[in-house]
Amino acid sequence: MNPSSKSTLALGCTIIVSLAVACGTSQSGGLAARSGASAGGGNDASTPNEGDDASIGGIGTQDPDASGSGTDGGPRPDAGSAPVCADLACLCGLAQGSWNGTTCSISENAGNLAPASQVQLATGGTGDSAFKLVYPYDGTVFAGGLPSPTLQWNGTGATTAAYVHIQAPGVDYKGYFGASNPGRAKIGQRAWDVIAVAPGPRDAVRVEVTKLAGSQVTGPALESWKMASGNLRGAIYYETYGSALVAGGVIGGGVGIMKIAPGSSQPVPIASGCGNVCHTASADGSTLVSATGFILGSQVLDLRNNGAVIRQNGDQTFVYGGLTPDGKLSMSSTNYRTWIAGTSRLFDTRTGAPVAAPGWDGVVSRAAMPSFAPDGTMIAFNHHSQGGGHTIATMNHAAATHAFSGLTTIASDSSRFLGWPAFTPDTKSVVYHAGTSPTFETCGVQTDAGVTQITYGNLFSVDLATKTVTRLDALDGYSGAGQSSYLPANDPDYNFSPTVLPVAVGGYFWVVFTSHRSYGNTLGSLDNNDENGKLWVAAIDIGAPPGRDPSHPAFYLEGQELGSNNHRGFWVLNPCKDDGNGCGTGDECCGGYCGPDANGQLACTHTKPPCSKEYDRCSTAADCCTAGSSCINGRCAMPADLR
Repeated sequence: MNPSSKSTLALGCTIIVSLAVACGTSQSGGLAARSGASAGGGNDASTPNEGDDASIGGIGTQDPDASGSGTDGGPRPDAGSAPVCADLACLCGLAQGSWNGTTCSISENAGNLAPASQVQLATGGTGDSAFKLVYPYDGTVFAGGLPSPTLQWNGTGATTAAYVHIQAPGVDYKGYFGASNPGRAKIGQRAWDVIAVAPGPRDAVRVEVTKLAGSQVTGPALESWKMASGNLRGAIYYETYGSALVAGGVIGGGVGIMKIAPGSSQPVPIASGCGNVCHTASADGSTLVSATGFILGSQVLDLRNNGAVIRQNGDQTFVYGGLTPDGKLSMSSTNYRTWIAGTSRLFDTRTGAPVAAPGWDGVVSRAAMPSFAPDGTMIAFNHHSQGGGHTIATMNHAAATHAFSGLTTIASDSSRFLGWPAFTPDTKSVVYHAGTSPTFETCGVQTDAGVTQITYGNLFSVDLATKTVTRLDALDGYSGAGQSSYLPANDPDYNFSPTVLPVAVGGYFWVVFTSHRSYGNTLGSLDNNDENGKLWVAAIDIGAPPGRDPSHPAFYLEGQELGSNNHRGFWVLNPCKDDGNGCGTGDECCGGYCGPDANGQLACTHTKPPCSKEYDRCSTAADCCTAGSSCINGRCAMPADLR
């Protein structure tokens, strides 16, 4: 399963011509979904027992009826309205559970199972040797503010009934579900909110699933998860092909750029129609750049104003441009897919004028997929003019003078193409893609003989201080010594295009990436002849020693359309709020702090408090209220062990 052991496809996906990239015609990097493809949210419409509503009402989360609840793809986990509950006891009540002072006990009977069937399932059995959980994965780290996952399993025969038992300190959940084929069960959202909040950061969440097929009981199948103590925040902007939510496209439906917040039930189109793809977004959530038309132009969009056009260019200046964290400047990307010519230069996104970049101009001629660190102090890029697609380099960046220095190769691989570099929030590591395709993605190519050849890819991380490269095995889907896979379809080599949330949450960094892997029993591996990629999210340990895999198994990003090709998600913060606006945490505020106003309500402010709470602005760790916290990208971040 090691990609280096697989044959390199020299042509890979380079058959994607400009028209295909712009409008989506057939193959995976700019590809329309199948004609007439059904669209849906994150859950298949046929999924039984979907529980109660998709709203989230938990500690630090929002009233589902309040503004910013996320049903429109906008901000949800960090929307800033008052939380529904201030403690676990309140959450337990919303879930109709029983609270004894330390533990919330919840029993759901969505399948209306008779007591005898409940006892039969709770007793367990060994009737089906093929019974296996296929989603979520063992070892997954979840966070707060998310829709409940759909548990999925394979086995012999249709499931007549199922029992899900989840235990962790603070929660004991028992769920009884009805018939499903294939086997699936979705925990009620209110119950999931309790499960997500109750455990401590070190606590294992024990998951048991037992099924009944006819009179044959099998299980429990066992898994262990963890819950990060914090809500995922910001928004993910991604390209879609074959979407039912946008118009345009040559084959199979709409093409465009979508916005989805973790926890939202549905994405929102930001730009739609042929050619509105090939985008990047700034870390502060203010600016997005993309192609327009048949790659004849590019544009700059104002994300503070519902994606209003700031400017349009008649060339490819802003296609895949690397945006500074504030979105004011863009480093042009050249020689990606061979159709963007010229020298890579720095441009003003408001005027379109080139900006002098001492140390860069005349030093770097072709930089593909450039990406600035979230604090703006560095830039990473595929150094195409030096490595021909096989090298990732970095430079230091002085924002005040636009000067660059210290050109350094951080990763090089003569057998694989390296792309999509993304800094972690502490600017100590870069996550990137390494694969067999010169188009820097995973893709299926059908030959004249009708044989589909696959290009492969996985995600890696490089420690900038030591240049130590580590494959992200847990994220990619590998197990053991990295030579086998825990994925049910044994398909760990289909991952590309990572970006990283600019702030730490719950003691972890968070990566969103595109994969053509299977999604349980809902979507097969290389779905729709490899035309339908999907967005996945994984937790990354903070401060892992170089050489140790810091990643954890990924989870499917709920809310994206099942019937479309979704990829290249750019994870950024939501645009900040001015003083006086309601907030939940300081990272929502332009002033950097969220504190009580004259009426005792949380509001954004520039006024520095005696010490900074988690997500408040900081200069050093000494600014943070909680001892042991770190100052990461100018925000106080508590490690998982302190939560």
